[in-house]
Amino acid sequence: MSKSNRFYTIMIVPEKTSQVRKFIVPSWIVRGATIGGLLLGTLTVVMALDYWYVMSQISENRDLKIENRKLRQQAQVFENKMSTLERTMDRVKTFSTRLKVITNIQDRGGLQTLNNNIPEAASNIGQVAQASAVQPTSGSEDSHSPPSPEDILLRREFEILDRRLSQASDDALQLETILQDQYELLADQKAFLAALPTRRPAIGYFTSGIGLRRSPFGGQEKMHEGLDIANHPGTPIHATADGTVSFANVRAGYGQTVIIDHGYGLETWYAHNRKIMVKSGQRVRRGDSIAQLGNSGRSTGPHLHYEVRVNGTPVNPLSYILEN
Repeated sequence: MSKSNRFYTIMIVPEKTSQVRKFIVPSWIVRGATIGGLLLGTLTVVMALDYWYVMSQISENRDLKIENRKLRQQAQVFENKMSTLERTMDRVKTFSTRLKVITNIQDRGGLQTLNNNIPEAASNIGQVAQASAVQPTSGSEDSHSPPSPEDILLRREFEILDRRLSQASDDALQLETILQDQYELLADQKAFLAALPTRRPAIGYFTSGIGLRRSPFGGQEKMHEGLDIANHPGTPIHATADGTVSFANVRAGYGQTVIIDHGYGLETWYAHNRKIMVKSGQRVRRGDSIAQLGNSGRSTGPHLHYEVRVNGTPVNPLSYILEN
């Protein structure tokens, strides 16, 4: 290197003064400053690019966290719908069991199929929710890039499951309403049928029916308000329908008497008994033994005086008896 290139001269010429300032700088300082400036510039560019990259990853991770939060919320909505559907189906199964007891109708498979579909739907929801749980990544993908085919597929599966769950919930609620109405109707009909005095109260001979007849006491014509069944003393007397014993004691003229309230305005009277086997307030069913045939009260011989009353008015018991 020649001597003339070892130094650089820097001259500063002011505008208003004639004095010129001159600086002599060694060439190695100039070269060092140039290289340092280049290195500093390169470092600044690298740091700027790295900062942009880090910020883009932070933005992408933030977007992924927001997406995950939305997916978790959507999965929670599905889980709540599933819980509601399962509770509805539990009620539907309870009604179905009651209907089977009342009507002896066997399940044709529809309800069982619907019950089997619930765990399957729950499993599908869990799989989709698990697959859709995207984790933040440090990859170089653009956070504003269009959704991937996997994302589109997951969203479609969520939409399909949401529609299926909504439809299943609507169907279950509709079925529950129908079953509830049918159950209430059948339960009331069953209770009414059970309250009808269709059974013969005792074995024996019909000696007198309802209507006007000559009284054995005095010979005057009087209204006989029931049915007389004659047999040996001690013959069992049975309740002719389900009901509650409203009277079990001695009644003037009737002797030892049992009165059963069956609801719906229906009552049955059992008079002239030898022995009463039930108590007032006791619940009885059709066919239960309630007394023994006797000759108590105003009676000319051992027999059962049996009455059926509707809203307090005696009616013909033979109109109700359908079985022995």
